[in-house]
Amino acid sequence: MPVKIFFCYAHEDEQLLNKLKNHLFPLKRAGLIDVWHDRDISAGTDWEQQIKSHLNEAQIILLLVSPDFMVSDYCYGIEMQRALERHDLGEARVIPIILRHVYWQGVLGKLQALPTDARPIKSWPDLDEALYNVTEGIRIVIQEITPKSSPPPPILSTQPVSQTPLPTNLPYKSQKAKEQWLEEGNRFGDLKQYSEALAAYEQAIRLDPNYVIAYNTKGYTLIELNRNEEALAACEQAIRLDPNDAPAYNTKGYALYGLKRHDESLAAYEQAIRLDPNYALAYNNKSAALNELKRYQEALAACEQAIRLDPNLAVAYRNKGYALNGLNRERESELAYDKVRQLRYGG
Repeated sequence: MPVKIFFCYAHEDEQLLNKLKNHLFPLKRAGLIDVWHDRDISAGTDWEQQIKSHLNEAQIILLLVSPDFMVSDYCYGIEMQRALERHDLGEARVIPIILRHVYWQGVLGKLQALPTDARPIKSWPDLDEALYNVTEGIRIVIQEITPKSSPPPPILSTQPVSQTPLPTNLPYKSQKAKEQWLEEGNRFGDLKQYSEALAAYEQAIRLDPNYVIAYNTKGYTLIELNRNEEALAACEQAIRLDPNDAPAYNTKGYALYGLKRHDESLAAYEQAIRLDPNYALAYNNKSAALNELKRYQEALAACEQAIRLDPNLAVAYRNKGYALNGLNRERESELAYDKVRQLRYGG
């Protein structure tokens, strides 16, 4: 039996709805899904009863989120509320599809949204790549709710796969728990094998879409791969899931620093410090952002605090040397750099 999918959307977004339906068509052709939305209502029928009936029968409900969706009394106040009720009862799976930038997290933040990291479809440079990403995410959900004896086949498409492929030297994915994937990713990260680490973290997230630490480590790994925009999105998702997670703000600061958005980077580090006043690395990173902003006296103070918290943090002495040089205190700067060499090389 095909999985019944219901689209909840604002009519202003009908063009994007139709493009998404085109990407889902291979699944429909394979007999895996049956899609419905209000344009399928026949003339002369009770449209409200038709919507209610299909909404109550759907196994997957797609919320096509945009500013127009959020202001629609019918989409937001009736369809979405009923969809969330059925989701909470375990009767259906609700998936937010983020079409355009809008604040949605307050109502839907605990749901796993698509595309990856809830990056709005309209912000992708390639619209087809974004829609492929959404389709693949829906396919995975179909696989989860379909009897294991008949899993859906992979989608045939000329579009690139947006998720990092699992490396061949990782064990078969179904054999591992999320914690094992996280540990696997950490081991690959320690070896500087960042593509392999990223694939492991993404598997952990597939197993638990609310796994905050996996989003954070994914963000750090994307930074190492110089994919700072994606890293920022991963950190934002971690923060949505746990607004009090200091490491997520610290990694967000890294991503913003890599994007040369130093004022925003500084704000992220300061939030990490507010959440954890003994976070030596966050003080050090704050000093790096302040150095970029040429606020050398403040940078020096942040370095000194980092060193008080962790006297063996070599990078803090390096940033201290940079700040002192900016203040024209060359001799003290040289001493700070000597300390870096002493900590790193023992001499």
